[in-house]
Amino acid sequence: MTTATTDLRSELVELTAERDALRAQLAGDLPAATRWLQRKVWRQATELDRLNRRVTSQRFVLRTLAELGRTLTADEYRTARNAVTDQQLKDRIEPVEVA
Repeated sequence: MTTATTDLRSELVELTAERDALRAQLAGDLPAATRWLQRKVWRQATELDRLNRRVTSQRFVLRTLAELGRTLTADEYRTARNAVTDQQLKDRIEPVEVA
């Protein structure tokens, strides 16, 4: 299966589970609806923890480089930023201002 197919399948499974939880809520079966919501919260918490660990690791590397007296030059920074293919991510990375 391709990545796109896997992503679509995962999204379909999630939407189906959400639909079932809403139906359970409408039917008065709050425990079933709550279980789905709790699983969703756990998945999101796990993903946020993974992202937080990644950012913490990146900050650690940057602090270590700064302590060693080595940082990226403006050209190295621009080159690394331009190499990012994800446009949404690239938009979140500040461009180097030329003083």
